[in-house]
Amino acid sequence: MRHGQGKVKRDGLVDTDELNAFDAVATSRSFSRAAALLGCSQSAISQRIARLERRLGREIIRRTTRRVDLTADGEAMLIYARSILALAKDARDLLERPEPEGVLKVGIEDEFATTRLPLALSIFRSEFPNFGMKFVTGRNEHLLDALRTEDVDLILGKAHGDAEGEVLWHEPLVWAGHPATRISTQEPVPLITYTSPSITRTIAEEALMTAGRRWTNVVEGSNLLGLLAAAEAGLGVMAIGRSFRTSVIAALPAEADLPPLGTLSYVLETRPGGSTEAANAFCTVLRHAARQVAGDAPPPGGAGD
Repeated sequence: MRHGQGKVKRDGLVDTDELNAFDAVATSRSFSRAAALLGCSQSAISQRIARLERRLGREIIRRTTRRVDLTADGEAMLIYARSILALAKDARDLLERPEPEGVLKVGIEDEFATTRLPLALSIFRSEFPNFGMKFVTGRNEHLLDALRTEDVDLILGKAHGDAEGEVLWHEPLVWAGHPATRISTQEPVPLITYTSPSITRTIAEEALMTAGRRWTNVVEGSNLLGLLAAAEAGLGVMAIGRSFRTSVIAALPAEADLPPLGTLSYVLETRPGGSTEAANAFCTVLRHAARQVAGDAPPPGGAGD
């Protein structure tokens, strides 16, 4: 947002005015001092905090006649808010240079698109609402094809072993399913998996084969949402990145006696000649989001918990 321009209000995931107000109150422990810090009225600070609490559905600041304190949810939210504000500032600083033009075409791997992309995209779009973007989401093989044919400018994909491009983080794989799911060592493992070709499927099947465990593919699907639905319904177990579990499915306990799966790498790749101001700006957002996924600043109550 350039100085001097009015800010457009949205009902999306992120409102930096609200987060700035919360950060100022949390830092100064005073609504009046927060108003002075931000150059606005005390009532404006109160309204922004109230909107943020409605958005979150929980109390984050407890205010009495004598003091201002953060609730436990507020303490957790403060880490999240400051991470978002830092991310937005980095993206703003980068785009203070020549204004990007045209449409940036981005390919995003299924797990990240389903769980973390809405937040990263909301942050980016809240600061640059006129920025043109086109998204392709799906499995790794499809994204690599799109990059080779120059249908996208950059991709956030997966790799196992040696990886081309910039490795953003290493993602531990776990066996996950509904907490009520029980796996018998005497029966085939009920496997929920992507249709072939799939890096995650290959890793899971090779691990089971090496361990001498039988399995049966009870569900095969082409997208993560369908596989998660099957796991949440208790139909079987799946191999998934640890930070992409949902609030319903959990890592299986040691007594399930399933073999270790190792790790995947999440990799940022750009097509030759695809490095532009626009691409660099969005890569900055993805790098910050990657640090959150890797555990530097996990959002409270999110899929990475």
